[in-house]
Amino acid sequence: MTSGTIHPSLQIAGVVTPYRQVGIAADLTEPIGDVDVQEGDRVHVGQPLAHLLTDDLEAQLASAQRTVAEDVARFAQAAYQTNATNAQDEASIRSAQATLHQANVSLDGARTDLKRYEALEAQGYLAPQTVDQQRTTVASDVAAVNSAQASLNQAVANASANGRGNNAGVQQAELQSARAAADAAQATVEQLTRQIGRAAITSPIDGIVDAVNANPGEYPSGRQLFTIEQLSSVYALLPTSTAQVVQITNGAAVSLVTANSTQKDSGKVAAVLDALQPGTTNFTVKVLVPNPDGHLHAGMPITGTVALPPVSGIEIPVTAFVDDTHVNVYLVENGVLKSTTVRDVKDDGTHAIVTGLTAGQTIVSDVNSVDVGNGDRISTGGGASPAPGASGAGHKHK
Repeated sequence: MTSGTIHPSLQIAGVVTPYRQVGIAADLTEPIGDVDVQEGDRVHVGQPLAHLLTDDLEAQLASAQRTVAEDVARFAQAAYQTNATNAQDEASIRSAQATLHQANVSLDGARTDLKRYEALEAQGYLAPQTVDQQRTTVASDVAAVNSAQASLNQAVANASANGRGNNAGVQQAELQSARAAADAAQATVEQLTRQIGRAAITSPIDGIVDAVNANPGEYPSGRQLFTIEQLSSVYALLPTSTAQVVQITNGAAVSLVTANSTQKDSGKVAAVLDALQPGTTNFTVKVLVPNPDGHLHAGMPITGTVALPPVSGIEIPVTAFVDDTHVNVYLVENGVLKSTTVRDVKDDGTHAIVTGLTAGQTIVSDVNSVDVGNGDRISTGGGASPAPGASGAGHKHK
């Protein structure tokens, strides 16, 4: 016997399932205009499946677009009026400021003349009537200054109430209202445009139409209209036991063959799914299988051979086991057979890696080809598996 490496595998029967199954519904309450596909048709991404009638939506859209135009024009008018009012307020303030300045200049001059007249009156050079007239002029100019100041205050108050620019005062509310109305109308247009776009129902994937539940004239009412299976790749679901599942790892290579077919497919373990019900041992190995030509269909029975990790150690033929329990072999020591207990670590149906033996020992390689038993003396020949250089047969001595 010598050390060797075997590549074991598990053969498990299962079934093909689609890579993805997509249900397609319509969220509009419009009636179905036409249906473009039938069950069994192959479809591609973006291919039309059905169209809904959108006459009323298109009428609503046209009305909403007119409303948008009106609201935008109303906003523009409000903005223009705001700018015009701002300009008028600024002009009024400048005019009031100029009037106040002129009134102050006149008042200053009148007061200066009054002081001079009063000095001349005290010296006897000017009549009292002239001084009284000047006092009246000063009082009139004071009143004019007060009036001009009041006009300026009013102009400033008006400008403050109206606001400056487009972001203050009474006009701010008017502008915001006009802007909000225009935005709301535009949002309605966008919503109706999207709804009309959704009236064309298209396929989201490449696949096969599995079910059609749509007829012209019907109202979809949110129900599922189409079911499409994506089959460019499929899954092979292989049910496994606890003893099997612990040996399988994600990414393991799997060869597959369907019933009544000689065509072989290759895939890889995509997932090892746990048992759905606690306490059960029903695991599922999910194998991703390319299916570009679509020859694999959902529901097909399939058998998968899962490649397990290679195992190295003392290698013997499986025909060396004394019985189906794979726990005993006949070891040849000094020409006498000795039943020896071994442990079958892993086998591939032809060879097994075992413990309990060492390299160089000789065993009976095929217990079914020779008539021997425990304790029999044999000569090494074609039926024994000797150390390198020894013959393999075993012959019982009479």
